[in-house]
Amino acid sequence: MFITDRMTRVSIFLPREDGVRLWEKLGRFGALHPGELRRVEKLSGYLSFVDLSGLEARLHDAASFLNVDLDSPLVGDPSPLPLPELEGRMNRIEEDLTKAGKRRDSLDDERRALHAELDRLRLQRAHVEMLGPLEVDICSLGELKRFRIMTGTVPTRNLEGLERSLGGIPHALIPYRRDRHRTQLFAVSLPDDAGQVEKILRSALFKPIEVPPGLRGDPDHALAEIDRLEKAASAELEKLEAEIAEFERWREKKREELADFLKVNAATIAGLAQTGKTEAVALAIGWVPKRDIPRLKGIVADEESWVLRTEDLPYTEARDDLSLPIPGKLRNPPFFRAFEGLVRIYGNPAYGGFDPTVLFAGFYLLLFGMMFGDVGHGGILLLIGLLLRFSPRLRERFNETGTVLIGIGISSIGFGTLYGSVFGYEGIIPALWFRPMDAINRLLIYAVALGGAVIVTGIIVNIVSKLIRHRFIELFYERFGLLGLWFYLGGIGTVITLSRGRGLSIPAVFSMTLLPLILMPTIKGLTGRFRKKEGEETGFTGLIVAGVDLFEGLLVYLSNSISFVRVAAFALNHAALSLAIFQLARMLNAMGGGGALYVLTVAGGNLLILVLEGGIVGIQALRLEFYEFFSKFFEEEGTAYTPFKYNLVQNRR
Repeated sequence: MFITDRMTRVSIFLPREDGVRLWEKLGRFGALHPGELRRVEKLSGYLSFVDLSGLEARLHDAASFLNVDLDSPLVGDPSPLPLPELEGRMNRIEEDLTKAGKRRDSLDDERRALHAELDRLRLQRAHVEMLGPLEVDICSLGELKRFRIMTGTVPTRNLEGLERSLGGIPHALIPYRRDRHRTQLFAVSLPDDAGQVEKILRSALFKPIEVPPGLRGDPDHALAEIDRLEKAASAELEKLEAEIAEFERWREKKREELADFLKVNAATIAGLAQTGKTEAVALAIGWVPKRDIPRLKGIVADEESWVLRTEDLPYTEARDDLSLPIPGKLRNPPFFRAFEGLVRIYGNPAYGGFDPTVLFAGFYLLLFGMMFGDVGHGGILLLIGLLLRFSPRLRERFNETGTVLIGIGISSIGFGTLYGSVFGYEGIIPALWFRPMDAINRLLIYAVALGGAVIVTGIIVNIVSKLIRHRFIELFYERFGLLGLWFYLGGIGTVITLSRGRGLSIPAVFSMTLLPLILMPTIKGLTGRFRKKEGEETGFTGLIVAGVDLFEGLLVYLSNSISFVRVAAFALNHAALSLAIFQLARMLNAMGGGGALYVLTVAGGNLLILVLEGGIVGIQALRLEFYEFFSKFFEEEGTAYTPFKYNLVQNRR
């Protein structure tokens, strides 16, 4: 807690043929973050690696066909197979799945064909139904030799214009049905004029009615034939769907049979790909939390031919001597783990860096509650959080979300009690502190004071982080170092003293604010030649750069402090929105809407506040912490600790 876990780099030497057994033990161990030996240039001439990408792809293809999520929990406790046995097993599995794949493709093709046939028959039905008023053999309409007949619909308003356009061409327009906007008709012409007539018809927005080929008799007989064909196709489709359901039952059974096999072997192959080999031995490296090393030693001690080397890693560097990034593992109490995901939105702390999760969670809950203080709204958030946290169906997916909602719900209830607000009503319970709308100046002072506490905490965290990583000189010239803390606290003291009407001597103001400002660029310039940091200016140029940096720092301090005014603004906004909703409800009630409309308006307004304003407040609290807190000490993003482990019950957090 408060700092990433102390890590130990481990190197495991073992016989070449023991690779699968090693990664099985590491998968059950569940605490080693594998090192990518392929990226170590100094070892590239000594180690070789087995290309397992083909086998890994085959496992993933089989999992894809069977809809197996390789990251999902294992049902049993399987063991991976040695590579030769795995190859043979995969050959047999792929033979079965290839046959099944062909069968599935065939069934899918048949189903698509039947759906297409049914769509074609439905379209034919629609066309024939439009020809219903005709008592002629519909097939004969397209078999005339001396005349060309086109059947279709045209907008009724276009009939007169169509007649005029066809005036110079021998033709006949024979309407046989009208509805509100369109007229169905025959357009009869000589074969030689058919092309020109068709062009004129299209310009009048004529939509042809296709006469289905192969259908004979009048429309009633044609519809009866279409009914017969539809029933036959539907029966075929029903039979086919039964076959598809049978195939899916087979696939479900195969999925249950092979899921654990695919998961454990795919995971093992991924680890095995990181194992380097020489002519005599194999080597795997990684990082393990120091407290887990005794367990790993016990695992390796069970194998006489395995050798374990460990090397403690100091916090002073984020990379080891192989230039590989050391993972930063966050370690927090169960409640605060839910907030680690929010921290990682900004970045993962580097190894040896400060883990801000606990402080982040505390400030986040304070900021949210202060901006969204209401017993009723907080109670709903609390109930939703409890549902997500403890519901058997939801907790696996929404456990962390539920924990966060529980936290902000309790905070909102707490501040709602202090404000005396229940669903916006301020007459149900007394205000134990004050009501925001009645003490705006007071609320602003408390908001800025909370912001000052956040900023000072961020500076202190930065100082502690520099001490841990032995970056002592930076403490004195950084804007968020010792001199920065001196200046900020001095500035706060000066403002408080002057606001109370007390005087301050010039030497006091100088020592509290100006002296640290002068010392920052001076120390940076003097120490520049000794630090020799690449790309950093020294001498007189360095002093100018330091001065500009200092001025920027002053603006940052000022803007960061003012940013927390929005905490008060959102607290006031919450109260004002509630007042506006009640005013609207009273207006509707006075206009004759009745009590039901009043209740609906208040309930709907509170729901809007909960969803819309609650979401905005959550984002604003996150923004304040990211920019006004994390920016003080979060200098570099590290590598997240992702241990190699099988998803067994004992390995789940």
